[in-house]
Amino acid sequence: MEQQKRIDEVTQRGYHLDFGKIIEDSFENYKKIAVTAGLAFLLIMVFVIAIAIGVAALFMGAVSFTEDMADFNITQFSTVGILIYIVGVAFVSGLFSPIGAGLLKMAHSAYVNEEFSVSTIFDYYKSSKFKDLFIATSLISLVSIGISTGIELYGILIVGNLITYVISFFTFFTIPLIMFTHLNAFEAISVSSQLVLKQAFPIIGLAIVAGLGSMVGLIALCIGVLFTMPFWYSVLFTTYNSILPTVVKSEIDDIGSSETE
Repeated sequence: MEQQKRIDEVTQRGYHLDFGKIIEDSFENYKKIAVTAGLAFLLIMVFVIAIAIGVAALFMGAVSFTEDMADFNITQFSTVGILIYIVGVAFVSGLFSPIGAGLLKMAHSAYVNEEFSVSTIFDYYKSSKFKDLFIATSLISLVSIGISTGIELYGILIVGNLITYVISFFTFFTIPLIMFTHLNAFEAISVSSQLVLKQAFPIIGLAIVAGLGSMVGLIALCIGVLFTMPFWYSVLFTTYNSILPTVVKSEIDDIGSSETE
Protein backbone atom coordinates (compact mmCIF):
# COMPACT_ATOMS: atom_id res chain seq x y z
CA MET A 1 0.00 0.00 0.00
CA GLU A 2 2.79 2.41 0.95
CA GLN A 3 4.59 1.46 -2.22
CA GLN A 4 1.59 2.31 -4.39
CA LYS A 5 1.15 5.62 -2.56
CA ARG A 6 4.76 6.55 -3.31
CA ILE A 7 4.36 5.60 -6.98
CA ASP A 8 1.20 7.72 -7.24
CA GLU A 9 2.93 10.61 -5.50
CA VAL A 10 6.01 10.74 -7.75
CA THR A 11 4.05 10.22 -10.97
CA GLN A 12 1.61 12.99 -10.08
CA ARG A 13 3.69 15.53 -8.17
CA GLY A 14 7.16 14.73 -9.46
CA TYR A 15 10.41 14.26 -7.57
CA HIS A 16 13.90 15.72 -7.15
CA LEU A 17 17.16 14.21 -8.37
CA ASP A 18 20.51 15.21 -6.88
CA PHE A 19 22.72 14.65 -9.95
CA GLY A 20 26.05 14.85 -8.13
CA LYS A 21 25.02 12.56 -5.28
CA ILE A 22 23.58 9.96 -7.64
CA ILE A 23 26.85 9.81 -9.61
CA GLU A 24 28.87 9.64 -6.40
CA ASP A 25 26.70 6.89 -4.90
CA SER A 26 26.64 5.04 -8.22
CA PHE A 27 30.44 4.95 -8.33
CA GLU A 28 30.64 3.67 -4.76
CA ASN A 29 28.09 0.98 -5.60
CA TYR A 30 29.93 0.13 -8.83
CA LYS A 31 33.19 -0.49 -6.95
CA LYS A 32 31.42 -3.18 -4.92
CA ILE A 33 30.01 -5.07 -7.92
CA ALA A 34 32.57 -4.39 -10.68
CA VAL A 35 34.62 -7.60 -10.42
CA THR A 36 31.72 -9.98 -9.81
CA ALA A 37 29.50 -8.42 -12.49
CA GLY A 38 32.45 -8.28 -14.90
CA LEU A 39 33.12 -11.99 -14.45
CA ALA A 40 29.41 -12.66 -14.99
CA PHE A 41 29.51 -10.65 -18.24
CA LEU A 42 32.59 -12.62 -19.33
CA LEU A 43 30.83 -15.91 -18.62
CA ILE A 44 27.80 -14.86 -20.65
CA MET A 45 29.92 -13.57 -23.53
CA VAL A 46 31.85 -16.85 -23.76
CA PHE A 47 28.59 -18.80 -23.66
CA VAL A 48 26.89 -16.70 -26.35
CA ILE A 49 29.94 -16.76 -28.65
CA ALA A 50 30.26 -20.53 -28.24
CA ILE A 51 26.58 -21.03 -29.11
CA ALA A 52 26.80 -18.67 -32.11
CA ILE A 53 29.91 -20.37 -33.49
CA GLY A 54 28.39 -23.80 -32.90
CA VAL A 55 25.18 -22.93 -34.74
CA ALA A 56 27.14 -21.22 -37.53
CA ALA A 57 29.47 -24.20 -38.00
CA LEU A 58 26.51 -26.58 -38.01
CA PHE A 59 24.43 -24.78 -40.62
CA MET A 60 26.78 -22.76 -42.80
CA GLY A 61 30.37 -23.00 -41.62
CA ALA A 62 32.03 -20.50 -39.31
CA VAL A 63 33.85 -18.64 -42.11
CA SER A 64 30.68 -18.24 -44.17
CA PHE A 65 28.80 -17.06 -41.08
CA THR A 66 31.43 -14.40 -40.33
CA GLU A 67 31.30 -13.11 -43.88
CA ASP A 68 27.48 -13.03 -43.88
CA MET A 69 27.44 -11.05 -40.63
CA ALA A 70 29.91 -8.55 -42.05
CA ASP A 71 27.67 -8.05 -45.09
CA PHE A 72 24.43 -8.02 -43.06
CA ASN A 73 21.84 -5.62 -44.52
CA ILE A 74 18.22 -5.82 -43.42
CA THR A 75 17.06 -4.04 -46.57
CA GLN A 76 18.05 -7.11 -48.61
CA PHE A 77 15.61 -9.31 -46.71
CA SER A 78 12.18 -10.30 -48.00
CA THR A 79 9.11 -9.08 -46.12
CA VAL A 80 8.78 -12.43 -44.37
CA GLY A 81 12.50 -12.40 -43.57
CA ILE A 82 12.22 -8.93 -42.01
CA LEU A 83 9.27 -10.00 -39.86
CA ILE A 84 11.13 -13.11 -38.70
CA TYR A 85 14.18 -10.97 -37.91
CA ILE A 86 12.16 -8.46 -35.85
CA VAL A 87 10.25 -11.11 -33.90
CA GLY A 88 13.43 -13.17 -33.41
CA VAL A 89 15.43 -10.27 -31.99
CA ALA A 90 12.52 -9.30 -29.71
CA PHE A 91 12.26 -12.90 -28.45
CA VAL A 92 16.00 -13.15 -27.75
CA SER A 93 15.91 -9.77 -25.97
CA GLY A 94 13.15 -11.11 -23.76
CA LEU A 95 15.15 -14.23 -22.96
CA PHE A 96 18.12 -12.11 -21.87
CA SER A 97 16.04 -9.68 -19.78
CA PRO A 98 16.66 -11.57 -16.50
CA ILE A 99 20.38 -10.89 -16.99
CA GLY A 100 19.80 -7.15 -16.63
CA ALA A 101 17.57 -7.82 -13.64
CA GLY A 102 20.31 -9.97 -12.10
CA LEU A 103 22.83 -7.14 -12.48
CA LEU A 104 20.41 -4.73 -10.82
CA LYS A 105 19.97 -7.26 -8.03
CA MET A 106 23.75 -7.22 -7.54
CA ALA A 107 23.62 -3.43 -7.26
CA HIS A 108 20.78 -3.67 -4.76
CA SER A 109 22.58 -6.35 -2.74
CA ALA A 110 25.70 -4.16 -2.62
CA TYR A 111 23.53 -1.24 -1.46
CA VAL A 112 22.01 -3.20 1.45
CA ASN A 113 25.28 -5.04 2.19
CA GLU A 114 23.96 -8.48 1.27
CA GLU A 115 26.12 -11.20 -0.23
CA PHE A 116 25.99 -11.86 -3.97
CA SER A 117 27.95 -13.90 -6.47
CA VAL A 118 28.35 -14.48 -10.20
CA SER A 119 25.31 -16.76 -10.10
CA THR A 120 23.15 -13.84 -8.93
CA ILE A 121 22.98 -12.72 -12.55
CA PHE A 122 20.76 -15.75 -13.28
CA ASP A 123 18.42 -15.44 -10.26
CA TYR A 124 15.49 -13.99 -12.18
CA TYR A 125 15.26 -16.95 -14.53
CA LYS A 126 13.66 -18.85 -11.66
CA SER A 127 11.72 -15.88 -10.29
CA SER A 128 7.99 -15.22 -10.54
CA LYS A 129 9.01 -11.91 -12.14
CA PHE A 130 10.43 -13.69 -15.20
CA LYS A 131 7.16 -13.56 -17.13
CA ASP A 132 6.78 -9.79 -16.80
CA LEU A 133 10.48 -9.16 -17.48
CA PHE A 134 10.21 -11.25 -20.65
CA ILE A 135 6.97 -9.62 -21.82
CA ALA A 136 8.14 -6.06 -21.13
CA THR A 137 11.54 -6.45 -22.78
CA SER A 138 10.16 -8.36 -25.77
CA LEU A 139 7.42 -5.77 -26.30
CA ILE A 140 9.83 -2.83 -26.05
CA SER A 141 12.25 -4.53 -28.47
CA LEU A 142 9.44 -5.45 -30.85
CA VAL A 143 8.18 -1.86 -31.07
CA SER A 144 11.65 -0.32 -31.13
CA ILE A 145 13.15 -2.62 -33.74
CA GLY A 146 9.94 -2.71 -35.77
CA ILE A 147 9.78 1.08 -36.09
CA SER A 148 13.51 1.59 -36.62
CA THR A 149 13.68 -1.20 -39.22
CA GLY A 150 10.67 0.21 -41.06
CA ILE A 151 12.33 3.63 -41.24
CA GLU A 152 15.68 2.08 -42.20
CA LEU A 153 14.01 0.49 -45.22
CA TYR A 154 13.45 4.02 -46.48
CA GLY A 155 17.16 4.77 -46.08
CA ILE A 156 16.81 7.06 -43.04
CA LEU A 157 19.14 5.20 -40.69
CA ILE A 158 19.78 8.13 -38.31
CA VAL A 159 16.07 8.63 -37.62
CA GLY A 160 15.63 4.91 -36.97
CA ASN A 161 18.45 4.93 -34.43
CA LEU A 162 17.07 8.06 -32.80
CA ILE A 163 13.66 6.44 -32.30
CA THR A 164 15.33 3.41 -30.73
CA TYR A 165 17.12 5.68 -28.23
CA VAL A 166 13.90 7.57 -27.44
CA ILE A 167 11.99 4.36 -26.71
CA SER A 168 14.85 3.05 -24.56
CA PHE A 169 14.90 6.37 -22.71
CA PHE A 170 11.21 6.37 -21.82
CA THR A 171 11.37 2.72 -20.69
CA PHE A 172 14.50 3.39 -18.60
CA PHE A 173 12.92 2.27 -15.31
CA THR A 174 10.83 -0.63 -16.60
CA ILE A 175 12.99 -3.48 -15.31
CA PRO A 176 13.58 -2.08 -11.79
CA LEU A 177 9.85 -1.27 -11.52
CA ILE A 178 9.02 -4.91 -12.26
CA MET A 179 11.69 -6.11 -9.85
CA PHE A 180 10.97 -3.91 -6.87
CA THR A 181 7.20 -3.29 -7.10
CA HIS A 182 3.99 -5.20 -7.72
CA LEU A 183 3.60 -3.72 -11.24
CA ASN A 184 3.19 -6.00 -14.23
CA ALA A 185 4.95 -5.50 -17.58
CA PHE A 186 2.45 -3.06 -19.09
CA GLU A 187 2.07 -1.02 -15.89
CA ALA A 188 5.85 -0.82 -15.48
CA ILE A 189 6.30 0.55 -19.01
CA SER A 190 3.59 3.16 -18.39
CA VAL A 191 4.97 4.25 -15.01
CA SER A 192 8.52 4.37 -16.37
CA SER A 193 7.42 6.82 -19.08
CA GLN A 194 5.72 9.00 -16.47
CA LEU A 195 8.77 9.01 -14.21
CA VAL A 196 11.09 9.93 -17.08
CA LEU A 197 8.85 12.80 -18.19
CA LYS A 198 8.99 14.34 -14.70
CA GLN A 199 12.79 14.74 -14.82
CA ALA A 200 13.72 14.21 -18.47
CA PHE A 201 16.85 16.38 -18.67
CA PRO A 202 18.56 15.14 -15.48
CA ILE A 203 17.85 11.54 -16.53
CA ILE A 204 19.30 12.21 -19.98
CA GLY A 205 22.41 13.55 -18.28
CA LEU A 206 22.64 10.52 -15.99
CA ALA A 207 22.16 8.14 -18.93
CA ILE A 208 24.95 9.89 -20.86
CA VAL A 209 27.34 9.70 -17.91
CA ALA A 210 26.41 6.06 -17.32
CA GLY A 211 26.92 5.24 -20.99
CA LEU A 212 30.29 6.98 -21.20
CA GLY A 213 31.42 5.44 -17.92
CA SER A 214 30.45 1.95 -19.02
CA MET A 215 32.38 2.36 -22.30
CA VAL A 216 35.66 3.40 -20.65
CA GLY A 217 36.73 -0.23 -20.70
CA LEU A 218 37.02 -0.12 -24.50
CA ILE A 219 40.39 1.56 -23.95
CA ALA A 220 41.70 -1.55 -22.20
CA LEU A 221 41.88 -3.81 -25.27
CA CYS A 222 38.03 -3.82 -25.39
CA ILE A 223 37.81 -6.68 -22.87
CA GLY A 224 37.83 -4.08 -20.09
CA VAL A 225 34.33 -3.00 -21.10
CA LEU A 226 33.02 -6.15 -19.43
CA PHE A 227 34.17 -4.71 -16.11
CA THR A 228 33.03 -1.13 -16.73
CA MET A 229 29.59 -2.03 -18.13
CA PRO A 230 28.26 -2.67 -14.59
CA PHE A 231 28.53 1.10 -14.01
CA TRP A 232 25.41 1.52 -16.17
CA TYR A 233 23.45 -0.75 -13.84
CA SER A 234 24.78 1.03 -10.76
CA VAL A 235 23.58 4.37 -12.12
CA LEU A 236 20.21 2.89 -13.09
CA PHE A 237 19.72 1.34 -9.66
CA THR A 238 20.87 4.41 -7.75
CA THR A 239 18.65 6.71 -9.80
CA TYR A 240 15.64 4.45 -9.34
CA ASN A 241 16.39 4.04 -5.64
CA SER A 242 16.46 7.81 -5.14
CA ILE A 243 12.96 8.04 -6.63
CA LEU A 244 11.37 4.89 -5.21
CA PRO A 245 13.50 3.65 -2.28
CA THR A 246 13.87 -0.11 -2.34
CA VAL A 247 14.40 -0.17 1.43
CA VAL A 248 11.88 1.83 3.43
CA LYS A 249 12.48 2.31 7.13
CA SER A 250 9.45 2.10 9.38
CA GLU A 251 8.77 4.56 12.19
CA ILE A 252 9.72 1.84 14.70
CA ASP A 253 13.13 1.45 13.00
CA ASP A 254 13.67 5.20 13.17
CA ILE A 255 12.79 5.30 16.87
CA GLY A 256 15.12 2.40 17.55
CA SER A 257 18.02 4.02 15.67
CA SER A 258 17.43 7.29 17.51
CA GLU A 259 17.54 5.57 20.92
CA THR A 260 20.76 3.80 19.92
CA GLU A 261 22.34 7.11 19.01
